[in-house]
Amino acid sequence: MAQSSSSEHTKDIKSKTMNKQRLLISTIIPSYNRADTVGETIDSILSQQVDADMEIVIGDDCSTDNVREVLLAYKKKYPDIIRLIFHEQNMGLGANWATCVKACRGKYICNCDNDDYWHNPMKLQLQLDYMESHPACNILITNHRTHNRTTGEIKECQAQIDHSDIQQNMWGGGHFCNATIMYRANFMKAHLDLDEFIHRRLSLQDWPAWVILTAYTDIDLLPVSTATFGIETVSITRPDTVERLAKRYEGDREVCRYLGEIFPEKFPFTDEDWDRYVAGRLIAQAYKVNDYASAKKYRKQHPTGLSPIKRLCTYSWLTFQIFRIFKKLSLLKFPCTIRKLFVHLQCFSSEPSGSSQRKLTG
Repeated sequence: MAQSSSSEHTKDIKSKTMNKQRLLISTIIPSYNRADTVGETIDSILSQQVDADMEIVIGDDCSTDNVREVLLAYKKKYPDIIRLIFHEQNMGLGANWATCVKACRGKYICNCDNDDYWHNPMKLQLQLDYMESHPACNILITNHRTHNRTTGEIKECQAQIDHSDIQQNMWGGGHFCNATIMYRANFMKAHLDLDEFIHRRLSLQDWPAWVILTAYTDIDLLPVSTATFGIETVSITRPDTVERLAKRYEGDREVCRYLGEIFPEKFPFTDEDWDRYVAGRLIAQAYKVNDYASAKKYRKQHPTGLSPIKRLCTYSWLTFQIFRIFKKLSLLKFPCTIRKLFVHLQCFSSEPSGSSQRKLTG
């Protein structure tokens, strides 16, 4: 487990949290497994150089590894900062996060998932200064970087916000990192029905919150890199099999249904549209991982969710493999006849463009 940088820094952290008159910033870490990375996440928050008190609220959603031992060790070392919520049964990411939000006591609330971390030690101070000097700002993001934990590659990324229709932009998934966000807590709690997040056991936390909150406010961008998004080989948003992707989409169904109930005119939801969209995504995953049985299964269940060429190529193992070869060739950088042919075949029709078919984050 990673340790704090020095005993002097530890004393400074503890002295800050003992001052009850100072402004408090809450940071949420939704926890599920990841015992190997959560220490780095916590240490990056503890290392923040900020003129404010802070608390770290960690909700563990019934992990199956030894992450609770790691969290308890941090709690013992930083009892005035670390606050733990241990669920006895799995609630889902959205419900776990909402429980943590309700427990937060700070004027501002931040997020940092348990495989992400803050590389900029001034993150909180920079955002605090901005929020305090811009009282109309309710959500503040920054630029970020990605860290591929398999290859070790780190890339800087620029956050992108379309202010022409901020809510529609969020419906498309947003182009920024959740770990960079700072919310004004009173605004956030006033406009999110956290009990509904918990009751519905929503599988997502960040995306539905963005869609709901941007109905009432814009998002400000501070053009500095502060947080690192950890890219895992396999994760909730990067399932490696068709079955796992199908399970993820079942959870996402309830999220989209909930948003459709809140905003029926802007984001109408029907199960029929959703099933059509998911069928196309699952068969695309089947092609990607070479799972012919799943492609055939979902083509039979939802035949209208596919373009003619994709549907045709699921009728036999041979045509399935030919399609995969053509698709690989179509992704090559250089122009070629086969690539043009593939694109032409794909243009016979496109997947349905119903309002339920938004590009999910991740």
